[in-house]
Amino acid sequence: MAWRIFSYIKHLFHTRHRYGHGIHSPYLFEFVNGVLFNSKGFIPPPAVVAEHRKLRSANEFVKRSSVSEKYGLLLFGITRWFRPEMIIELGTGMGISTMYLHSGSPDTPLHSIEGDKDRASLAEQLMSRCCPGPVSVHCGEMEETLANISPLLPQRFVAFVDGNHHSEPTLEYVRKLLDRAGDEAIIILDDIYWSKGMQRAWKEIQAWREIGVSIDLFHMGVLLLRKDLQKTEIKIKF
Repeated sequence: MAWRIFSYIKHLFHTRHRYGHGIHSPYLFEFVNGVLFNSKGFIPPPAVVAEHRKLRSANEFVKRSSVSEKYGLLLFGITRWFRPEMIIELGTGMGISTMYLHSGSPDTPLHSIEGDKDRASLAEQLMSRCCPGPVSVHCGEMEETLANISPLLPQRFVAFVDGNHHSEPTLEYVRKLLDRAGDEAIIILDDIYWSKGMQRAWKEIQAWREIGVSIDLFHMGVLLLRKDLQKTEIKIKF
């Protein structure tokens, strides 16, 4: 806990680019100013927010492990802005983040992978209740299921990685996603400061040549893979 507090203080000390100040790329400025700093302006379907609040108040697992409403709105805003050809989620949980990702682009096929059978079943029920559409929850071992789904991925996708808070699996997941990415894709990593191992994985990923822009929000990291972006590392107080 003390290490995470220190890491957060250090993060705050190095934050820059409030509302896109100092960013020259029009694409990156639009993302930072129009998506990151406008996340509270996004309005997902009321049923999504209502269901999230109800579950967080009644279910201890959701309270501890699901995305907060603030970051749920960010996921919604990213898919709404980017309009990917497919969304993939590694780590469904009970489906909270799945709801937000899908609601931003409700006609986009979404594939979500969950290793726990009971949670996958609850997530399917939640999605059928609140967000009917082209959503598939796959229950199975993460690496194997991702390998089966990867050939379906188009080059322009949004991926949310929240399946294993250890460095080696995280590096493997991102590498598999990068192998499928084309000229433009977005990968979002949750809990990049969950542990020293996760922080090391995040730093290593930032250095990979395929990564154009990496945005450190402390609780999440966002990778923009657009090929015309100059390699840039950004820390933002979100």
